[in-house]
Amino acid sequence: MIKVNPKLTRLSFKYGAVTALFTIIAFLVFYYMGLQPWRNLLSFLLDIMVIVIFLFLALKDYKDNVGGGEFRFYHGMTIGFIVYVTTAAIFALFYLVFIYWGNPDFLSEFIITAQEDLVNRKDMIVAALSEESYLEQYEMITNTTRSTLVFDVFIKKLLIGLVVTPVFSIILRSSRA
Repeated sequence: MIKVNPKLTRLSFKYGAVTALFTIIAFLVFYYMGLQPWRNLLSFLLDIMVIVIFLFLALKDYKDNVGGGEFRFYHGMTIGFIVYVTTAAIFALFYLVFIYWGNPDFLSEFIITAQEDLVNRKDMIVAALSEESYLEQYEMITNTTRSTLVFDVFIKKLLIGLVVTPVFSIILRSSRA
């Protein structure tokens, strides 16, 4: 049985919680400024930046302060996994509370803006795909549920961490002596 260092898990959960807090703050700032974070490229890029920075800081903190300079690939993958799953879970929980109780009109607001975006891109979609494809997309947006939105933000946060973690784990790993 593999034994995981408790310092590794505490450090990972701490960084995951802080990362989630910053992504929540960014979401709220964009939302209350009227910038619709679910369709704002700047909001998405800020999420990526926050996750990347805190993921790197967690790995570097472990290497410097817990691992005593020793850092293996599996350390990075374990820490990264815990950080990005914690971040995604906390943000998804916040999002669930926000769209169900914090702003009950959120779903209708989301659907209206998504449909407006789709209508504005109708010619491009029909030219690239087909009229039928456009109508299917419009229908999918109409049938969007709150749980679909929560699942979507959870998966997006996971994917960011999943892509970045192996890169940082390779960069920070130490050679065997």
